Amino acid sequence: MTSAPLLAPALAMLCACAAVDVSPWFWACCACWVLLPCLFRMPVMSLPALALAVWAGGCLLDYGRQYGNLAVEEGGRFAAEGSVDAVSGRSVLFRPHGARWLYTVSAREGGLPLEPGKRYRIEGEIYSLKPPCGPGLFDRERWGYLHRVAAGVRLERFSELGPGDWRSRFLAASLHLREEAAGLLKQGAPPDDEARQVMVSAVLGDKTDARPETMDSFMRSGCMHVFAVSGMHVGLAAMLILGLLRLLLIRPPVARLACIPLLALYVFVTGMSVSALRALIMAVVWLLASVLRRKGHPANILALAFIVLCFVDPLQVFQPGFQLSFCVFAVIVCIVAYMNREKPLWAPDPFIPPRIYNARERGQVWLEKACRGTLLVSVGAWLMSIPLTAWHFGTWNLYAPLTNICLALLVPFLMGISLFGLMFAWCPWALSVCNAAAAWLAGCMLGITQLAADLPCSYLPARLPAAENGALVIPMQKNAWSVVISNPALVVDAGTENTVRYTLLPILKSLHIRPSGVVAARSGRAERAGMEVLLKEYPGMRNWGRTGAEDSAEEWVLSPGNRVETADLPEPLPTGLHQDRNPVLAWTCRGHRVLLVGNAGFSSLARAEETEKADVLIIGHHPRDPVSSAAWIRETGAQAVIFTTEWGCPVPEGVAVYRLPETGTLYLKTEENGVTVTPWKGTERRTR
Repeated sequence: MTSAPLLAPALAMLCACAAVDVSPWFWACCACWVLLPCLFRMPVMSLPALALAVWAGGCLLDYGRQYGNLAVEEGGRFAAEGSVDAVSGRSVLFRPHGARWLYTVSAREGGLPLEPGKRYRIEGEIYSLKPPCGPGLFDRERWGYLHRVAAGVRLERFSELGPGDWRSRFLAASLHLREEAAGLLKQGAPPDDEARQVMVSAVLGDKTDARPETMDSFMRSGCMHVFAVSGMHVGLAAMLILGLLRLLLIRPPVARLACIPLLALYVFVTGMSVSALRALIMAVVWLLASVLRRKGHPANILALAFIVLCFVDPLQVFQPGFQLSFCVFAVIVCIVAYMNREKPLWAPDPFIPPRIYNARERGQVWLEKACRGTLLVSVGAWLMSIPLTAWHFGTWNLYAPLTNICLALLVPFLMGISLFGLMFAWCPWALSVCNAAAAWLAGCMLGITQLAADLPCSYLPARLPAAENGALVIPMQKNAWSVVISNPALVVDAGTENTVRYTLLPILKSLHIRPSGVVAARSGRAERAGMEVLLKEYPGMRNWGRTGAEDSAEEWVLSPGNRVETADLPEPLPTGLHQDRNPVLAWTCRGHRVLLVGNAGFSSLARAEETEKADVLIIGHHPRDPVSSAAWIRETGAQAVIFTTEWGCPVPEGVAVYRLPETGTLYLKTEENGVTVTPWKGTERRTR
């Protein structure tokens, strides 16, 4: 504590932020950190710790109150003048002039013509940012809360008014320089060169043109941090800059001072991410301390970086990148401190002082410390990242330490060669040689990550796999829905291509469910369009669809006592209604039954000689059926009814009713005493 006096104020700020957003019990931890300097005879540090904690907590409380009081009229009109701050995927962040809040603007069809750094007048339809409808999905509501985004706007009309405000022009300049640097790194290579895309992502943190398959390989191998500009990137850039300045015979103090603006320029070009700013602040303090001949403690410098960034925006504390950056580097600081105290495992003679070692002995000691440090840092960073990645992303990687050790041998050379080529971009042949060498190294990195990603159990879910006696009812877009039964699973109605890619697949991977087959209960072309995406993602699964299917069956036995069958019902009435021709499926497990009525009409169901019995009914679109639904539901003996659309029908008294658009994904679990229906808790608004 005496060597790192800023540690207590930083941790007090952290506990104050957690007390506002997570639990009020963290105020007790905050009080402990405020009083801790008094135990080390540094009571003067308790005052800034208290002031920073009160300021951070007050800012978050005030922000949460204002954000919770925002009134968003769903489907209302939006018209405003403002500037485009940044591009986020297929949308842009729009800041109205004089407003505190941002809006995410997207086009209904095609690309978005708005450019960063310019001023526009836009008109469109406003919509609220919804929480996810199931596990593993992107939380747009939480993202909007953390980035001060009030709502979304579907763009209808716009007009350009000129350049934007200083903030948007500043961010646009960063984007323009990053695109120019990426163009130099890709010079002389085809547009679809995967190695060059990896090189650009690793050096500049620009993942715009990277293939989804490439991102998936790095994610599954636990090496996505390579694409996030952080301390490793800033440190290598500083070493390269200082080395070049030393070659120019510049005095060390002057070289260190000149390195500061050059590092700031590199961070500006890469987009000024949280991890890059943290590394820049630490590098600046370290360089200034060296110039002033002061010794800076790594923990104290890390605490200073935390205080500065949290003072700028306390909401950054809750972002995954911020937490990973600071927590992982804190572990590295502890490991380095441990290694500095420990003697090397190999020494020529314990009685000979290191200062009189010869060159061979010094090289052996250095190699031993480097290998041991690389191993300890890789394993320590991996262990620290497991709880954070499991909490935020629901996964963790088993082979990350080994993969990171392999990449640690390549990334420094890749960074050095690429940055050297950018510095000498005025010389075409030097840039070409550097790009070719860096692309070869990037290809090696890609091969290593693909090999690690293909290993068994490389990408593990943070939660236990779903049980064979469970099922999921998943809401899709426009009143569509899907049911995933058991594990290995039978998927009923995959949905469209987009719903499979962005809704169904993330939920399946989050719960570690592997489909073994897919069946289409509805006969529409759009409702079966996602089957190809699902079959491509899971090779070997069978298509049991009705039209164009490779197999056909009336019963699917998932395990002993666990089966899905087509209900024995009469032919649909010749009403001409499209939904009346959908089949009815029945899932039986552990002596209990779930009936997937879907869009089948009650007029047809009521003509059966014997009413199907079920514990739970899943009912679709029934707005105008003349048959009394309550009487038919009473005869089935159902204890719960799930309406998958906004439409409903009368149900008997005492029957539990769940509406899928309101509850989000529903968990169904068959037990010996019945079927339990549990709504997913992610639909609750957690940021008010």
